[in-house]
Amino acid sequence: MRKIISIARFEVKRLFQNRRTFLLLFGMPLLFTFIFGGVINGDGGYKPEIAVVDEDQTGTSQALINDMKTSDAFTFSKGEAKRVADQFDNQEITGYISVEKGFEAKLQNQEKPEVVFVSAPSFEGAALVEQLINDSLEKQNVSTAAANLYQETTGENPAAIQEKISDELTPEPAAVETVSVTKNENMQSMNNLTARSAGFTIMFVMIAMLSSTGILLEARQNGVWYRMMSTPATKLELLCGYMLAFFLIGWIQFGILMTLSQKIFHIEWGNTFANMVLVSSLLLCSIGLGLFLAGFVKTSEQQSVFGNLIIISTCMLAGVYWPVDIMPDGIRNVAKFLPQYWGMEGFAELTVRGGGIGDIVTPVGILLGFAVVFLMVGLRRVKFE
Repeated sequence: MRKIISIARFEVKRLFQNRRTFLLLFGMPLLFTFIFGGVINGDGGYKPEIAVVDEDQTGTSQALINDMKTSDAFTFSKGEAKRVADQFDNQEITGYISVEKGFEAKLQNQEKPEVVFVSAPSFEGAALVEQLINDSLEKQNVSTAAANLYQETTGENPAAIQEKISDELTPEPAAVETVSVTKNENMQSMNNLTARSAGFTIMFVMIAMLSSTGILLEARQNGVWYRMMSTPATKLELLCGYMLAFFLIGWIQFGILMTLSQKIFHIEWGNTFANMVLVSSLLLCSIGLGLFLAGFVKTSEQQSVFGNLIIISTCMLAGVYWPVDIMPDGIRNVAKFLPQYWGMEGFAELTVRGGGIGDIVTPVGILLGFAVVFLMVGLRRVKFE
């Protein structure tokens, strides 16, 4: 046992002597979490900015603009035609809406006014903006028609009643209370920051495990393995020592990242013991994957290239970079065959629903299944002689 511990201690110490290791193990996961979880999709979410040019400058055109501003999906701001066009050309705004002069007069004459929306072809929200404009136009049509009828009936100025009708047609927030049911009242929702933190921690731990298992290939290439085989330690002891080293490196990385993300991003990871079980199963799966890949390549460089390609691409499919829910059904079905997906499912159970060890039996079981398959194939295929 002392030989196994000595080998593990030596490899852990050797890895952390390289300063670049700290950047890969800790700096990059925190940076990616901040970019994808905190900046791009902040607490309020990104809202495309749409400028509005009001050439009519009447109460009806202003009512149209005010109605569109009630949407939570976009940010609307008023501007002059020339300045707005320059902003659009310089990509300072997503698009702009132009309300023609004579807008109110055409509505009163029961004519169809022209409202122009300009956006880039790549803007995916164009259809939503168009629908928003059409809905607001419909409301102004109703308001104007009702005001004209009021004038014909009473002979009074329709402006006052039209303003009142516009106010009545303005949507108010629905009196709906949303309640998130969780096993822990302190954990209400897995926001984007928490999901990305869990996801990128998984991804960079897998990359680190891939790099660590590459030590075995380096040892064979450099002849270190042959010299170690000449020591009193058996091949089994050497393998167990390396496996223990990989496991310790992974746990050091996971532990520090979870602590830092809790301090910096205020992320609650949930039940400690359940997290230990989930992380351990993830590490065994990651170590197994590294050895699995090592069994199909000849050098550590090949393992790094192919391994990083596989890990990054599968992380994209498994919901590390973005939620699985936004992907097509076919991709979501593929994601269920990836270990990262089940790691994310386990963390979601612990961080969102406040679950315990009994609630992550399925993710842990599947991850251990992956680990067994990877380790069996990897250890059988890796050659050191």
